[in-house]
Amino acid sequence: MNLIDDFVVDGKGIKDWTIKDHNVALDTLGARIYKPFHGILVLGGGSKPYMLKVRKETENGEEEMEIVDGLACYSAVPFGHKDPIITEAVNWFIKEMATIPRSISHNYLGPWLVKLQEFTQFDMFLPKSSGTEANEAAIKAIRKWGKNFGGKDGKGIKGNPVIISAEKSFHGRGLGSTALMDDEVSRKDLGPLMPGFEHVPFNDVEALKEKFREHDGNIAGVFVEPIQAEAGIFVPDENYLRDVQKLAKENNALFVLDEIQTGFGRTGADFAWQLYGLERPDLMTIGKAMSSGVLPISSLCGSKEVMGLFEPHGEGSTFGGYPLAAFVGLLTIRELENRKITQLAAENGAYLQNKLREVAKKHPEKVKEVRGKGMLIGVEIFPEYDGHKLSMAMLDGGVYCKETHETNLRIAPPIVISHEGMDRMAAALDESLAVL
Repeated sequence: MNLIDDFVVDGKGIKDWTIKDHNVALDTLGARIYKPFHGILVLGGGSKPYMLKVRKETENGEEEMEIVDGLACYSAVPFGHKDPIITEAVNWFIKEMATIPRSISHNYLGPWLVKLQEFTQFDMFLPKSSGTEANEAAIKAIRKWGKNFGGKDGKGIKGNPVIISAEKSFHGRGLGSTALMDDEVSRKDLGPLMPGFEHVPFNDVEALKEKFREHDGNIAGVFVEPIQAEAGIFVPDENYLRDVQKLAKENNALFVLDEIQTGFGRTGADFAWQLYGLERPDLMTIGKAMSSGVLPISSLCGSKEVMGLFEPHGEGSTFGGYPLAAFVGLLTIRELENRKITQLAAENGAYLQNKLREVAKKHPEKVKEVRGKGMLIGVEIFPEYDGHKLSMAMLDGGVYCKETHETNLRIAPPIVISHEGMDRMAAALDESLAVL
């Protein structure tokens, strides 16, 4: 037991809180931005890196058990939980110091930036904390570049630069990130939103061509996810991203990718853009798995021409590139390379997708499609069925996954999951579909 478990809150030690106590606190005190599974409480990592130790309400009261983590915090946890190398290193570091401002450097920041350059193939980096912060910085970079170098003549867009993004995309919760998206719930009551954003259907090059014709020299950038994760794991046609990049280049606009969920090996490539034979994008945002899931780290990555437009006092971040972030960022890249995690994601992804497709064939009236790349997989059910009920049934079967957009089950376990763990996921899906 740790020191905080005996801390008395609302009349009892935290260790004595019931699941109902936790639910009441969440429902009455927490802004309702999520719909968590009630009736279950995570206590820590399980006996295997892809397992979670939980307390769950059952017919016999509250019982402790282990379940498979099939989500890995939206791809943020590649090595799973309680990884000895990651945890021991972090425990050592936090005994050494807290944090310091960026006005004074520290001994891990420079090496981290050099390693990021080697690993990502980009020129320069703007470290941040959350994914949405990286995307907000990307919006600034696109606009700055558009004002200085955009337009047909490359001498700068004289009016207001336009940024094109894809319908059903997800880029975070900042106001600029929200403007990149067309989701009605995310945008509700937030107007007027930041101007200068327009949307086209994902995987539709002709619609993008029409936008370039419509705005004739005023588009500064095209900002897309290489695979739409939050929308339901929508994988584009093989030539789509290549055509978008070519179109952006022909019209002197930046080609920008949000790889926050798809990066760091998740799709069977270090970054998903490498799956499609692209040239390096002009800008890329990364996050989530770049910290092994132990703290929030993100970064905007870009070419020198674009990133060189940032200047002191015009941008910053208290925890962007702070000592622990750089230390963990270096450690994550080292472990990704040493353990060949990208290759493992490709191999495990092929195994798991095959298993899930075998299950889907048994339920053709319920499963519309299984799709994905590497260990980022979506199972889409037909609209007459309820994705939340499917998620609940999976949880009852010992696997934590979560529906997105009602009919898509997102499956993205820790990349290090064993065949046994993946077999359990497939079996839980089979049983859950049977009772759906």
